[in-house]
Amino acid sequence: MNLTERDYCILSKVVTYYVLSRQQIQHLCFPSDKTGRVTRRRLQVLVSSGLLNRHRAEVIYPNSSPAGSVYYPSPKGIELLAEHTGDECLLLTPTQPPIAHHVAHWLAVSDTHIKLAAAIASQERVILEGFINEWDIVNKDAKEPENRFRLYTLLTDSPKLVCAPDAAFMLTVPVKSDDSTVTFSKVFYLEEDRSTSGANQVAASKCKGYAALAENNFHVKHFPATNVQAFTVLCIAPNARRREALRKAFKGKVGSELWRFASADELAAETFLHEPLWYPVTGEAMPLVKPEAVQ
Repeated sequence: MNLTERDYCILSKVVTYYVLSRQQIQHLCFPSDKTGRVTRRRLQVLVSSGLLNRHRAEVIYPNSSPAGSVYYPSPKGIELLAEHTGDECLLLTPTQPPIAHHVAHWLAVSDTHIKLAAAIASQERVILEGFINEWDIVNKDAKEPENRFRLYTLLTDSPKLVCAPDAAFMLTVPVKSDDSTVTFSKVFYLEEDRSTSGANQVAASKCKGYAALAENNFHVKHFPATNVQAFTVLCIAPNARRREALRKAFKGKVGSELWRFASADELAAETFLHEPLWYPVTGEAMPLVKPEAVQ
């Protein structure tokens, strides 16, 4: 079977984002395919040859095809891509099927990741230093999640307290100071909210884990190159009303100062980094990257 460069593009993007809809793949690899016909044909070829996995469901997911199909990596596709690129680290890519009732959540995480990558590509000063998904593997032979997955962190055994972010990334930013430039590398964790639980329940379940993560500086384990002591948790709500409900619920909770909240319908590649869209628990919105860092 002869694969085209755009076939390898599909395999690479699915490895990068883990779960993608046909529309997302079309946007990333086939931007001139206005009808989606070419994208669907190439996806079918890859699925039929076992190089790509497809998950079908009865529901219609946001940003997905009408049939509710989404795509995720297959072992055969990963092996071929690793051989094509010479990158054996790709062999650690997760290939387990997404849990059906979490697919909308993972499409939202992918959508945020796509916007962030586009925002980084649109400028030259801010550098994205890696993006880790929740299911990224560090030791494929380990059984315990704290040893198997890169982000899953067991904080205490009794009572059991864990922190399992949806994703994490690090931004490196130069900041001018007098006649010199200082470079800061800061860690950000991502929590994608889908309004499936009450805001108070979300706050109660999330705050303690991140507070303990900060207290023990465990974010350095995920990104050893960071030189900023504090990290920030980015919570993305589906709309402004839910964002405000979350801010209210998190107010007064332990570690609430770590959190920033945004509405997904306000985030785009053009606004992600430098527009004041990120709200603390109390106070005015601020940009993810301060203006002086990009002048």
